[in-house]
Amino acid sequence: MPRIPQQIIREVLMKKWAEEIGPEAARAQAVADLQAGAMPPWDQTEIRLTSYLVRKRLREELPEPDKEGGRLYVLGFQGLRTVVKVGSTGSPEQQFDKYETQARNLGYALVDGWISAPVGTRREAYRLEASVLHNLHLALSEGIHGGRIFEWFHGQDFERIKELVQDPTALFHLTLKKYQAR
Repeated sequence: MPRIPQQIIREVLMKKWAEEIGPEAARAQAVADLQAGAMPPWDQTEIRLTSYLVRKRLREELPEPDKEGGRLYVLGFQGLRTVVKVGSTGSPEQQFDKYETQARNLGYALVDGWISAPVGTRREAYRLEASVLHNLHLALSEGIHGGRIFEWFHGQDFERIKELVQDPTALFHLTLKKYQAR
């Protein structure tokens, strides 16, 4: 008897859970469980389903999937508190696997995500990422502490950060306005 590949079993299981629970209800319960201190390995169906659905949506909605180049991304993780990761990548699947594993090891699960269309070469995307991170830190807090720009934003709102990253020019003007008002 032939063996059924693990990925097919996972797809069928996730589809069944999505139909039974519903994506929005699963996400709401996952966030509540994570805020209450749920720790990996995730026994909670809703946490596993939510992370799976975010990754699936990112794959399906990937702008210009065949086009090479660097892309900006925003990933939202939930644990006892919210953590948002901002960065750039030329290979989204590998990058997201890496950060999802790191986050899970610290008790966080992926609950939100966004990725841009290519914004130029990988090098150009990296330069844009540096500018976006610098301006995000200035716009969301009182500045950059210790002279180091971090890619992880603790306790920040995913949707707000996503809006700012989606429009780097508006982010720059917001930062400029904030410091002109001082």
